[in-house]
Amino acid sequence: MKNDNKFLELLYSYRIPKYLVYQLLRSRAKGIAKSISPYLSKGEIILDIGPASCTVPEILEEQNLRVVPLDIQDYSIVDSISPTIYDGLKMPFKDDQFDISLILFVLHHCPNPTELLIEAKRVSRKILVFEDIITSPAHKYLTATLDNLMNLEFYDQPHSNKRDEEWQTLFSELGFKLLKREYKNSGAIIKRAIYFLEK
Repeated sequence: MKNDNKFLELLYSYRIPKYLVYQLLRSRAKGIAKSISPYLSKGEIILDIGPASCTVPEILEEQNLRVVPLDIQDYSIVDSISPTIYDGLKMPFKDDQFDISLILFVLHHCPNPTELLIEAKRVSRKILVFEDIITSPAHKYLTATLDNLMNLEFYDQPHSNKRDEEWQTLFSELGFKLLKREYKNSGAIIKRAIYFLEK
């Protein structure tokens, strides 16, 4: 496990042992992988956009799936996985290079989620979005607060969270076909949805 990135530096500043950090993030990744695995097939080339710790790609690779992680910085805590780094704007890939792109709890961290979706659409044929959804301004505040706590991020977060219908409208405006929508709530407050999209 690496220790030369800002994510781990922050965690370790709270005196959290490296092994515990890895186990906690891997446990969360297992839950995410279980939710998205039915949408993935062996033989596909999968782009994981914004994988942070890279524990989800690690789990998927253990299922014999081919995953290419892409991020704006190297936050990986998995020794064997390093993401391709890009500027957050233009992805360094050809048109339709991937069968599917994963965007897992990333869009609400983007100041402009539309730009990320457009680039993901360019480089892949299908997109799987797993995202927090909100129901009211008060719910958005609660969701953002919990998200900050879970990610240990308390500043410079746009929290571009949307209602379910707002996400669907955005996908439609960008020319996506919604193949399937599935709700996956977490506890009493956090509401989540999986959107399986095709261009």
